[in-house]
Amino acid sequence: MAGEKDPTLLYEPKFVDTREFPEYPTINVRVQGFDFVPLEKFQAFIDRTARRFNFEVVDSYAVASQTHRALTYKPHSTVVEAEMDFAVYDRVVRLRAVPAPRLALFTQLLHTHLPVGVTLTVKEHEKADEDYRYIPDGLLKQKQEELKALDDPNVRRNLGWE
Repeated sequence: MAGEKDPTLLYEPKFVDTREFPEYPTINVRVQGFDFVPLEKFQAFIDRTARRFNFEVVDSYAVASQTHRALTYKPHSTVVEAEMDFAVYDRVVRLRAVPAPRLALFTQLLHTHLPVGVTLTVKEHEKADEDYRYIPDGLLKQKQEELKALDDPNVRRNLGWE
């Protein structure tokens, strides 16, 4: 006998797994909650767990918090007793090339470790998610409208440009 033999093939033949699973192109894992610290810790947990599942973590970022107002009323009346403002914090972890069978296991694992008061949303990435990420600049939009208005012939005539 010439050449070396592979010891792993001594008792069992080598089988090539030809199964192919569908993959999600891009997945957003979004967590929201009223308390900042558990949300940050859970975002770090999601990131570590995704890397252990060999998912490609594209981005992990925070979204600007939103403030919600809650009113409490006196019993049997419409008179406001107290007003409270709550900040809702939002974190997103974006994953790419996620196999479908492993995504189900990943989401189950996240649901079992979900802290109290934190909501979890797993969905495919959309253009609206990217727009939601950034805070709109009111001054920039106002200046863009002014520039568009300069194309109007009446505005140009009033400014003395024509």
